[in-house]
Amino acid sequence: MRNEIIELFKKEGISKIGFVKLEYFKELEESYYLQHKYEYKTEFQVGNIDDKTFKNNNLFNSAIVVLMPYKRYSSDAKSDYAYVASSFCDADYHIVLKNKLEVVSDFLLKLGFKAKICVDNNELDERYLAYKAGLGFYGLNHLLINEDYGTYFFIGVILTDALFKYDKTNNRKCLKCEKCINSCPSGAIKSNGMFDGKSCISYINQKKNITSREESFINQCVFGCDICAEVCPHNEKVAVYDDERVLIDIKNYKHMSNREFNNKYKNYAFSWRGRNVFERNINIYKKKKEKRIDL
Repeated sequence: MRNEIIELFKKEGISKIGFVKLEYFKELEESYYLQHKYEYKTEFQVGNIDDKTFKNNNLFNSAIVVLMPYKRYSSDAKSDYAYVASSFCDADYHIVLKNKLEVVSDFLLKLGFKAKICVDNNELDERYLAYKAGLGFYGLNHLLINEDYGTYFFIGVILTDALFKYDKTNNRKCLKCEKCINSCPSGAIKSNGMFDGKSCISYINQKKNITSREESFINQCVFGCDICAEVCPHNEKVAVYDDERVLIDIKNYKHMSNREFNNKYKNYAFSWRGRNVFERNINIYKKKKEKRIDL
Protein backbone atom coordinates (compact mmCIF):
# COMPACT_ATOMS: atom_id res chain seq x y z
CA MET A 1 0.00 0.00 0.00
CA ARG A 2 2.90 2.35 0.71
CA ASN A 3 4.17 1.91 -2.85
CA GLU A 4 0.68 2.46 -4.27
CA ILE A 5 0.39 5.72 -2.34
CA ILE A 6 3.79 6.88 -3.60
CA GLU A 7 2.75 6.14 -7.19
CA LEU A 8 -0.54 8.01 -6.75
CA PHE A 9 1.33 11.07 -5.49
CA LYS A 10 3.83 10.89 -8.35
CA LYS A 11 0.94 11.06 -10.81
CA GLU A 12 -0.05 14.28 -9.04
CA GLY A 13 3.46 15.68 -9.46
CA ILE A 14 4.47 15.00 -5.84
CA SER A 15 7.79 13.20 -5.45
CA LYS A 16 8.78 14.04 -1.87
CA ILE A 17 6.78 11.70 0.36
CA GLY A 18 7.46 10.44 3.87
CA PHE A 19 5.69 8.24 6.41
CA VAL A 20 5.73 8.91 10.15
CA LYS A 21 4.44 6.92 13.10
CA LEU A 22 2.25 9.14 15.26
CA GLU A 23 3.30 8.98 18.87
CA TYR A 24 4.04 11.14 21.85
CA PHE A 25 7.03 13.16 20.67
CA LYS A 26 8.70 13.78 23.99
CA GLU A 27 11.45 15.90 22.46
CA LEU A 28 8.87 18.52 21.50
CA GLU A 29 7.77 19.02 25.07
CA GLU A 30 11.24 18.82 26.59
CA SER A 31 13.18 21.03 24.22
CA TYR A 32 11.40 22.18 21.10
CA TYR A 33 8.58 24.13 22.73
CA LEU A 34 10.91 25.51 25.39
CA GLN A 35 13.26 26.66 22.67
CA HIS A 36 10.40 28.30 20.80
CA LYS A 37 8.78 29.95 23.78
CA TYR A 38 8.69 33.27 21.92
CA GLU A 39 6.75 31.87 19.00
CA TYR A 40 3.10 32.56 18.41
CA LYS A 41 0.82 29.82 19.63
CA THR A 42 -0.75 28.63 16.40
CA GLU A 43 2.61 27.67 14.95
CA PHE A 44 4.03 25.34 17.58
CA GLN A 45 1.85 24.93 20.64
CA VAL A 46 -0.05 21.74 19.91
CA GLY A 47 2.32 19.67 17.82
CA ASN A 48 3.19 16.86 20.23
CA ILE A 49 0.36 14.62 19.00
CA ASP A 50 -0.71 14.07 22.59
CA ASP A 51 -4.17 15.63 22.70
CA LYS A 52 -7.51 13.82 22.57
CA THR A 53 -7.66 14.02 18.79
CA PHE A 54 -4.71 11.68 18.38
CA LYS A 55 -3.82 9.75 21.51
CA ASN A 56 -6.85 9.44 23.73
CA ASN A 57 -9.28 8.56 20.95
CA ASN A 58 -6.63 6.58 19.10
CA LEU A 59 -7.98 7.79 15.75
CA PHE A 60 -4.75 7.90 13.79
CA ASN A 61 -1.58 5.82 13.72
CA SER A 62 0.37 7.44 10.92
CA ALA A 63 1.06 10.68 9.10
CA ILE A 64 1.79 10.72 5.37
CA VAL A 65 3.77 13.88 4.71
CA VAL A 66 4.46 15.43 1.31
CA LEU A 67 6.31 18.47 -0.01
CA MET A 68 5.06 20.54 -2.94
CA PRO A 69 7.63 23.00 -4.34
CA TYR A 70 6.71 26.53 -5.35
CA LYS A 71 8.49 29.04 -7.57
CA ARG A 72 11.15 31.28 -6.12
CA TYR A 73 10.55 34.77 -7.49
CA SER A 74 13.10 37.54 -7.79
CA SER A 75 12.86 40.36 -5.24
CA ASP A 76 14.62 42.70 -7.67
CA ALA A 77 11.74 45.08 -8.36
CA LYS A 78 11.75 48.80 -9.09
CA SER A 79 10.96 50.87 -6.03
CA ASP A 80 7.72 52.08 -7.62
CA TYR A 81 6.42 48.55 -7.25
CA ALA A 82 5.53 46.55 -4.18
CA TYR A 83 5.35 42.77 -4.27
CA VAL A 84 4.39 39.74 -2.17
CA ALA A 85 6.60 36.90 -0.97
CA SER A 86 7.21 33.98 -3.34
CA SER A 87 4.88 31.62 -1.51
CA PHE A 88 1.93 33.93 -2.28
CA CYS A 89 2.57 34.52 -5.99
CA ASP A 90 0.87 31.44 -7.40
CA ALA A 91 -2.57 29.88 -7.02
CA ASP A 92 -3.63 29.32 -3.41
CA TYR A 93 -1.60 26.35 -2.21
CA HIS A 94 -4.23 25.43 0.37
CA ILE A 95 -6.53 24.48 -2.49
CA VAL A 96 -3.95 23.09 -4.92
CA LEU A 97 -2.22 20.83 -2.40
CA LYS A 98 -5.50 19.77 -0.78
CA ASN A 99 -6.74 18.56 -4.16
CA LYS A 100 -3.61 16.44 -4.60
CA LEU A 101 -3.93 14.99 -1.10
CA GLU A 102 -7.57 14.10 -1.72
CA VAL A 103 -6.50 11.55 -4.35
CA VAL A 104 -4.66 9.53 -1.69
CA SER A 105 -7.23 10.28 1.00
CA ASP A 106 -9.97 8.83 -1.21
CA PHE A 107 -7.79 5.80 -1.88
CA LEU A 108 -7.41 5.16 1.87
CA LEU A 109 -11.09 5.72 2.57
CA LYS A 110 -12.09 3.22 -0.11
CA LEU A 111 -9.86 0.65 1.60
CA GLY A 112 -11.71 1.23 4.87
CA PHE A 113 -9.11 3.41 6.60
CA LYS A 114 -9.62 6.81 8.19
CA ALA A 115 -8.00 9.80 6.52
CA LYS A 116 -7.78 13.48 7.51
CA ILE A 117 -6.14 16.12 5.29
CA CYS A 118 -4.10 18.95 6.85
CA VAL A 119 -2.68 21.84 4.82
CA ASP A 120 -1.60 24.71 7.07
CA ASN A 121 -5.11 24.90 8.53
CA ASN A 122 -4.61 23.15 11.84
CA GLU A 123 -2.49 23.17 14.98
CA LEU A 124 -0.18 20.39 13.87
CA ASP A 125 3.52 21.12 13.71
CA GLU A 126 3.72 20.12 10.05
CA ARG A 127 7.39 21.08 9.78
CA TYR A 128 8.27 18.69 12.58
CA LEU A 129 6.33 15.86 10.97
CA ALA A 130 8.15 16.55 7.69
CA TYR A 131 11.43 16.45 9.59
CA LYS A 132 10.51 13.14 11.21
CA ALA A 133 9.61 11.83 7.76
CA GLY A 134 13.15 12.52 6.55
CA LEU A 135 12.06 15.25 4.14
CA GLY A 136 14.39 17.94 5.43
CA PHE A 137 16.52 19.39 8.20
CA TYR A 138 16.25 22.61 10.18
CA GLY A 139 18.07 25.83 9.37
CA LEU A 140 19.02 28.53 11.85
CA ASN A 141 16.02 30.46 10.54
CA HIS A 142 13.87 27.55 11.79
CA LEU A 143 12.66 26.78 8.28
CA LEU A 144 12.86 23.22 7.07
CA ILE A 145 15.40 22.71 4.29
CA ASN A 146 15.00 20.07 1.62
CA GLU A 147 18.07 19.08 -0.40
CA ASP A 148 16.31 19.68 -3.73
CA TYR A 149 13.75 22.38 -2.95
CA GLY A 150 15.69 24.38 -0.39
CA THR A 151 13.06 26.14 1.70
CA TYR A 152 10.71 26.80 -1.21
CA PHE A 153 7.98 24.25 -0.61
CA PHE A 154 4.63 23.70 1.07
CA ILE A 155 3.85 20.82 3.41
CA GLY A 156 0.78 18.64 3.25
CA VAL A 157 -0.23 15.90 5.70
CA ILE A 158 -2.70 13.03 5.70
CA LEU A 159 -3.46 11.51 9.09
CA THR A 160 -4.64 7.91 8.92
CA ASP A 161 -5.12 4.82 11.05
CA ALA A 162 -3.25 2.73 8.46
CA LEU A 163 0.19 1.36 9.36
CA PHE A 164 3.29 1.59 7.17
CA LYS A 165 7.01 1.09 7.04
CA TYR A 166 8.22 4.43 8.44
CA ASP A 167 11.02 6.72 7.30
CA LYS A 168 14.02 7.95 9.26
CA THR A 169 15.01 11.54 9.93
CA ASN A 170 17.52 13.35 7.72
CA ASN A 171 20.84 13.68 9.54
CA ARG A 172 22.16 16.48 7.34
CA LYS A 173 22.87 19.73 9.20
CA CYS A 174 22.51 23.43 8.41
CA LEU A 175 25.76 25.14 7.39
CA LYS A 176 25.24 27.65 10.23
CA CYS A 177 26.72 30.50 8.22
CA GLU A 178 24.43 32.87 10.18
CA LYS A 179 23.51 34.82 7.03
CA CYS A 180 19.85 34.54 7.97
CA ILE A 181 20.55 35.92 11.44
CA ASN A 182 22.56 38.85 10.12
CA SER A 183 20.04 39.67 7.38
CA CYS A 184 16.83 39.63 9.41
CA PRO A 185 15.82 43.33 9.78
CA SER A 186 13.64 42.74 12.83
CA GLY A 187 16.07 40.49 14.70
CA ALA A 188 13.56 37.66 14.86
CA ILE A 189 16.26 35.02 14.32
CA LYS A 190 18.46 34.84 17.42
CA SER A 191 22.11 33.78 17.58
CA ASN A 192 21.30 31.56 20.59
CA GLY A 193 19.01 29.38 18.49
CA MET A 194 15.79 31.07 19.55
CA PHE A 195 13.25 32.45 17.09
CA ASP A 196 10.96 35.33 18.02
CA GLY A 197 7.97 34.59 15.82
CA LYS A 198 6.17 37.74 16.89
CA SER A 199 9.02 39.82 15.48
CA CYS A 200 9.08 37.98 12.15
CA ILE A 201 8.20 40.42 9.36
CA SER A 202 6.01 37.80 7.72
CA TYR A 203 4.01 37.63 10.94
CA ILE A 204 3.90 41.41 11.36
CA ASN A 205 2.68 42.27 7.87
CA GLN A 206 -0.14 39.73 8.13
CA LYS A 207 -1.47 41.07 11.45
CA LYS A 208 -4.62 43.15 11.56
CA ASN A 209 -3.24 45.57 14.13
CA ILE A 210 0.39 46.66 14.34
CA THR A 211 2.34 49.01 16.58
CA SER A 212 4.42 51.95 15.35
CA ARG A 213 7.56 49.86 15.89
CA GLU A 214 6.11 47.01 13.84
CA GLU A 215 5.12 49.49 11.15
CA SER A 216 8.79 50.41 10.77
CA PHE A 217 9.45 46.90 9.43
CA ILE A 218 6.88 47.07 6.62
CA ASN A 219 8.88 47.19 3.40
CA GLN A 220 8.58 46.68 -0.35
CA CYS A 221 7.48 43.07 0.21
CA VAL A 222 4.02 43.94 1.52
CA PHE A 223 2.89 40.42 2.39
CA GLY A 224 5.14 37.70 3.78
CA CYS A 225 8.94 37.85 3.75
CA ASP A 226 11.67 36.03 1.82
CA ILE A 227 14.80 37.66 3.26
CA CYS A 228 16.15 34.77 5.31
CA ALA A 229 15.41 32.35 2.47
CA GLU A 230 17.04 34.55 -0.16
CA VAL A 231 20.38 34.69 1.67
CA CYS A 232 20.42 31.00 2.63
CA PRO A 233 23.17 29.08 0.80
CA HIS A 234 20.99 25.97 0.86
CA ASN A 235 18.74 27.81 -1.64
CA GLU A 236 21.50 28.65 -4.11
CA LYS A 237 20.46 25.99 -6.61
CA VAL A 238 16.76 26.88 -6.49
CA ALA A 239 15.84 28.59 -9.77
CA VAL A 240 14.73 32.25 -9.64
CA TYR A 241 11.83 33.49 -11.79
CA ASP A 242 10.91 37.03 -12.84
CA ASP A 243 7.61 36.30 -14.56
CA GLU A 244 4.19 35.93 -12.94
CA ARG A 245 5.12 37.80 -9.79
CA VAL A 246 2.41 39.74 -8.01
CA LEU A 247 3.53 43.34 -8.52
CA ILE A 248 1.66 46.40 -7.28
CA ASP A 249 2.21 49.74 -8.97
CA ILE A 250 2.11 51.90 -5.85
CA LYS A 251 2.42 55.15 -7.81
CA ASN A 252 -0.88 54.51 -9.55
CA TYR A 253 -2.48 52.30 -6.92
CA LYS A 254 -6.07 53.21 -6.10
CA HIS A 255 -8.23 52.09 -3.23
CA MET A 256 -10.19 48.94 -4.04
CA SER A 257 -13.52 47.82 -2.74
CA ASN A 258 -13.72 44.37 -1.18
CA ARG A 259 -15.37 43.13 -4.36
CA GLU A 260 -12.59 44.56 -6.53
CA PHE A 261 -9.96 43.03 -4.26
CA ASN A 262 -11.60 39.62 -4.37
CA ASN A 263 -12.07 39.73 -8.13
CA LYS A 264 -8.37 40.48 -8.62
CA TYR A 265 -6.73 38.41 -5.89
CA LYS A 266 -9.18 35.75 -4.68
CA ASN A 267 -7.12 32.92 -6.19
CA TYR A 268 -3.98 33.89 -4.27
CA ALA A 269 -3.12 32.61 -0.81
CA PHE A 270 -2.75 36.11 0.65
CA SER A 271 -6.39 36.97 -0.11
CA TRP A 272 -7.46 35.19 3.10
CA ARG A 273 -6.39 38.21 5.15
CA GLY A 274 -8.52 40.58 3.08
CA ARG A 275 -8.14 43.99 1.53
CA ASN A 276 -7.58 46.11 4.65
CA VAL A 277 -4.24 44.61 5.72
CA PHE A 278 -3.02 44.44 2.12
CA GLU A 279 -3.80 48.10 1.45
CA ARG A 280 -2.45 49.19 4.82
CA ASN A 281 0.96 47.69 4.00
CA ILE A 282 0.97 49.24 0.53
CA ASN A 283 0.19 52.66 1.97
CA ILE A 284 2.89 52.34 4.63
CA TYR A 285 5.52 51.47 2.01
CA LYS A 286 4.25 54.25 -0.28
CA LYS A 287 4.60 56.85 2.50
CA LYS A 288 8.11 55.64 3.32
CA LYS A 289 9.13 55.88 -0.32
CA GLU A 290 7.68 59.37 -0.70
CA LYS A 291 9.46 60.49 2.46
CA ARG A 292 12.80 59.25 1.14
CA ILE A 293 12.20 61.12 -2.15
CA ASP A 294 11.38 64.34 -0.26
CA LEU A 295 14.63 64.02 1.69
